[in-house]
Amino acid sequence: MKRQCKYCNFCKEQGRMQSQRNRLGRKKYYCVHPETKDLTDDRGRPIYNFVGFGDMTYPSPLTLKTSKKWCPAK
Repeated sequence: MKRQCKYCNFCKEQGRMQSQRNRLGRKKYYCVHPETKDLTDDRGRPIYNFVGFGDMTYPSPLTLKTSKKWCPAK
């Protein structure tokens, strides 16, 4: 079974993008898994734990259908 960030307990929303006129901004989702801060990319730099954006509605659920390739819960 594939992991999905949308249903993961470590995927948390942290704020919204700027709202414009009558439209709400999208929520920003980040991975707060404890091992995420220790992960690095192929060049040794730490990864950015950003997962994705929500849609433009008030509840704004995450629109990502799978998980990131660096997911520590895989």
